[in-house]
Amino acid sequence: MQSPAPTTSSQQPSYPRHRAARPTLVAAVVVFAVAFGVRLLCWRDARFEAYKVQSSVAENYRRLAGLLKANGLASFYDPSSPTSDPDLLGHPPGYPFVLVFVHAVFGGSDAAVQLFQAACDSLAAALVFLIAAELLTFGTGLFAGVLVALAPQFCWNSLTLLPDTLAVLPLLAAVWLLVRAREGRVVLKALGAGALVGASCWLRANGLLLAPFLAVAAVPLLFAKGGRWRPALGLVAGALLVLAPMTLRNAVVYGHFIPVSLGAGQTLVEGIADYDREHRFGLPDTDLGLTHMEAEEAGRPEYGAALFTPDGIERDRWRTRRALAVIRENPGWFAGVMIRRACSMLRLERTPPLALRAVQRVFITAVFLPLYLFGLALLLRQRRRRELAALLAVPLYFLCVQSALHTEYRYVLAVHYLLFVVAAFALRRAWLVVYGRLTTETQRHS
Repeated sequence: MQSPAPTTSSQQPSYPRHRAARPTLVAAVVVFAVAFGVRLLCWRDARFEAYKVQSSVAENYRRLAGLLKANGLASFYDPSSPTSDPDLLGHPPGYPFVLVFVHAVFGGSDAAVQLFQAACDSLAAALVFLIAAELLTFGTGLFAGVLVALAPQFCWNSLTLLPDTLAVLPLLAAVWLLVRAREGRVVLKALGAGALVGASCWLRANGLLLAPFLAVAAVPLLFAKGGRWRPALGLVAGALLVLAPMTLRNAVVYGHFIPVSLGAGQTLVEGIADYDREHRFGLPDTDLGLTHMEAEEAGRPEYGAALFTPDGIERDRWRTRRALAVIRENPGWFAGVMIRRACSMLRLERTPPLALRAVQRVFITAVFLPLYLFGLALLLRQRRRRELAALLAVPLYFLCVQSALHTEYRYVLAVHYLLFVVAAFALRRAWLVVYGRLTTETQRHS
C-alpha cells in the first residue's frame, strides 16, 4: 500500500499553530481572572487604608489631573498655564493623564482608579505567565502567573493611588516583545519594546536608562551575531520617540533640558543621607529637611516651602552637584552603599493584612530568596543564556542604576515580577522531583 505523499509546508494550513496557541491563551485568561479576583478581595479589605499611602504625593498627582481637566490637554504645553507650575515637575506627568482617562470613562472616584489599577496589575500577571511559558515551559508559566496573582506585595501596591504597578506593566510587555522578536518583524517589535519602556517613564522616571541598558546587556544574548544592531537601535529609538514629547514640552515650558522630570538631585542627596548614620556629610534624608537646609544656606526663606518653587531647576542641579562631590570624595563608601541598597531590593515588602492571609504569609524573603537562588543555579547549570538575559536584564538594571539613588520598595517592583519566573522555575523542578518519587513509590507498592 502506497503511503500518502508528504504535505509540503506551503500546503499546511495555519490552524495547527492557532490550536497550539489556544491553551496558552486560555491559561493567560485564567491567570488574569484569578489575579483580578484576588485583588478584588484585597480591595474589599484594604482600599481605605491604601488611600493613606503617600497621600501628599497622591494629592500632587490629583492636582495636575484636575488642572489638565480644567484647562485642557493643550495647557500642558502652555508656559503661562497653572498646569505648568514647576512644583508639579517633581514626578512624570503620565499618571495624571491616566487619572483624567479613568475619571472620564469610569467616573471620578478613587475606587474607580483602584479597580482600574487592579485590572492592569492582573494583566501583568498574565504577561508574566506568557513570558515564562515562551522562555521556559507552560508549567513554569502557570507557577509564575499564580505567584504574581497571589503576591500581597503586588496586590497592595496596585491599590495605592500611585503609578508604581502601572509602570511595571509596559516593562513586562517590552520584555515579552523582545522575547518574541526572533520569530519575525524584529525591528518593529524592538521599536514597540522601546516605546513601552518610554511609556513606563511617563509614569515613573526610574526606567529612563533602561532602553540603552537592554540594548547592551540583553540584545547580544537574545539575538544571533549579525542581527543585533537593528533591535538594539530599535529599542533606543522607540524609547526616544515616546519620551520626545515630554522632553520637548519641558524645553518649551521651562527653557531647560529635562528628559522626564526633576528629582534626580533630591534622590541622590537623600539616598546618601539614608546611609550616613554618623551625619558626616551634613545632608538631610527627608524632603522637609532638604528644603529647610536650602532655605538656611541660601538665605532664602521661601525655599523652605517647596522642593521646586522657586528656582526648582537650579536647586535640583545644585543638589546633584553636591551629591556627586560627596561620591567623588568617598567612592569606596558609596560603592558599599550601592551594594547594600541593591541587596535590600531583593527583600519582599511587608504589607498590611489582606485577603487570603494564610496563603500570602508565604510571600516573605526567607522563602523567596532561596527560590531565586535555586532557580538561577538551575538556569546557569543548563546554560540557558537567552532565558537568563530576558529574565534578569530588567532586575539587573534596577540593582545597578537605582541603587545609586534613594529607593523605596515600590520603585523597584519590576525586579520581583521577573524574579518570580525564576522562583517558579525552581518550584516546578521541585514539584517534578517530588511527583516522580511519589509515582515511583506508588508503583512499587501496587
